[in-house]
Amino acid sequence: MKKLRYIVLFIHIIIATNLSAQNEALCDSLLVQGIKESENKNYIQALELLNEAQEIALQDNNHTLLFWIYSNIGICYAELLDYNTAIDNLSQAFDIASKHLDERYKFSVYNNIAGLYMIDKQYDKVLEQCMPAYNAAVARGDSLFVGGCATNIANASINLGMMEQTAEYLEIAEEMLINYPAELAGLYILQADYYRVIGDYQEAYNRGLKAINAAIKYEKTAMIPMAKITLARTMYDFKDYNSAIRHAKEGLEQTANIEEQRKLYEIIAQCYYDLSHYKQACIYKDSVALITDSIKEIHKELQFSNANIKIELLKKRNELEQYRLRTHTSYIILSLGILASFILVWALINQIIKNRQEKEISQLNIEREKQQHQLLENQLKEQRTQALMEEERYKHEIELRDKELMSKAMIVANRNDIVTNIVEELSKSQYFKETNNTALKQTVSQLQRAIDNNEAWQDFSTYFEQRNDAFIAALRDKHPKLKANEIRFLSLIYINLSTKEIASLLNITPEYCKKKRQQLAKKMGFENTKSLFTYLSTLA
Repeated sequence: MKKLRYIVLFIHIIIATNLSAQNEALCDSLLVQGIKESENKNYIQALELLNEAQEIALQDNNHTLLFWIYSNIGICYAELLDYNTAIDNLSQAFDIASKHLDERYKFSVYNNIAGLYMIDKQYDKVLEQCMPAYNAAVARGDSLFVGGCATNIANASINLGMMEQTAEYLEIAEEMLINYPAELAGLYILQADYYRVIGDYQEAYNRGLKAINAAIKYEKTAMIPMAKITLARTMYDFKDYNSAIRHAKEGLEQTANIEEQRKLYEIIAQCYYDLSHYKQACIYKDSVALITDSIKEIHKELQFSNANIKIELLKKRNELEQYRLRTHTSYIILSLGILASFILVWALINQIIKNRQEKEISQLNIEREKQQHQLLENQLKEQRTQALMEEERYKHEIELRDKELMSKAMIVANRNDIVTNIVEELSKSQYFKETNNTALKQTVSQLQRAIDNNEAWQDFSTYFEQRNDAFIAALRDKHPKLKANEIRFLSLIYINLSTKEIASLLNITPEYCKKKRQQLAKKMGFENTKSLFTYLSTLA
């Protein structure tokens, strides 16, 4: 079908007259753009452009443009494996050619129909379609059309094993297309396949490389995978399996066409098998099985069955046009019978296709729901993990804040102890007893009252009791003889401050701090300080 599209484009350029009206120029431009997009396998964009051109051509009643538009729409749908719609559009093109254009347009449709038979591997019918078109093109001296028809005849002939006829028409095609280098890429591929079949592997390989170079030079990149298939087959027949595998893998990287992928996977699998790499061979055989999925094969068979019906209907339609001149009544009855049969078959096939599509859509929806459920579970797990991390962070911050506040309270309480010692020493001094300095005595009295109030320790006790009320209550209940400063010391042990930290807070030496621990442990009936800490931990 790719060769047919190129022929369609250039035949249109030769046949079409210079368009003067703005609408005709726009329509022509849309047609050319649509053909280029189709060559690049951008079928959605191609069909959008062609449909837009179709609307303009219908408004202007431009039969020539309508013929090429319907022909190219049919080619697009054929490559999308929608043979029903492809034949519908080719039928439209044939009707326009029969009613408004000359014979060469009808032969162009025959050439396109030959392309459909080529896909179905009915090569004898390809020759039936191409031979009349070829003879008509020769009579007109149309070198491009002759070259295209000769290429198709050679393609069908090589598949039928008619090697002499293949060589003859390959030579004609190359001679006719010499001034159309962009079209030679497809011909080089066919020539490479011919030389491969007759065993001239070196020439086959050279032709394959020429095809790739031409495809790159003239931006016909869609033909590169086809050339790679031929090169891989050539290297396989030559028993250079590693080169065959390399070319096949390169072809896979450059094609999205299912049929081309299947052929390349088959070559790779056979190469690995012949190399006794059975594991790799099985892997690529599995790939072939996946590509040729039974549902797609059934779909394709049903579609092509419908296409065959439409092709036959196309021929009948032309015959009935001629017969209608002789008997109008018989033609109407026959047309209605064919139409009814076509509608019945079309409805049946489309219902089968629709049921299969609905099944596939249902399976896709189930898979999508599973994916969404899994995504939701992952999100919930992530949220739980973040919540736990936040909880640990808040807990750590609270512990740090508690430790900081308690430390500050202990510092204030320790300062009161220092002031108490100073007041006691001052009160005992001989100078204080004998002095008449009233202000000094009032100051000492105020300090004494402040110490007695012990507001810092009360603040600390209040906060600590709020945070550790069970610990303070249990300690006072079980050890009522403990003094306030002893409870303070034990509180610092309880909040797990080190000896060094406690000594720093209380402004005492670490050695005295250790001794204080031992004294309190003994006072509370424990043998060592470790037992004291363990005991304090049980009071919370």
